[in-house]
Amino acid sequence: MKDLGAIEQKGFLPLLRAVLLGTIAGAAICAVLLAVCALAFVSTSNIPHDFLPAFILIVSMLSAFFSGFITAKLSKRYGLVCGVLSGLLLFLLFLVSGVSISKNGVVSESTTRLAVMLISGGIGGLLAVNGGFRRKNNL
Repeated sequence: MKDLGAIEQKGFLPLLRAVLLGTIAGAAICAVLLAVCALAFVSTSNIPHDFLPAFILIVSMLSAFFSGFITAKLSKRYGLVCGVLSGLLLFLLFLVSGVSISKNGVVSESTTRLAVMLISGGIGGLLAVNGGFRRKNNL
């Protein structure tokens, strides 16, 4: 007789749950990174304004990477797909929050941010599923 736990894990809902939890974790990581960097910016007197778009892209990339990593660790399979989906959902979350605050609408750098977040989320998912080195016990 087959194990019921193995049958339940092959469905769509556990993958959706992993993507949602990974996206929430990625958003929390983004909030922490933004808070740390805001503290660093406040303590610094000179902040070049040309640095801010690159800074936003780096924070988005890191949060999407960890979102994909956490999602794939939770699902334990389909690392690339889960990572890309969590990066996409995190991007949509950032896009909706940015559009709701901005008066200008969609920012022109959003396509670049989408590509970076999808790629970094996918890499995070791949590393979570395939990146572990396993030691063999040769006794």
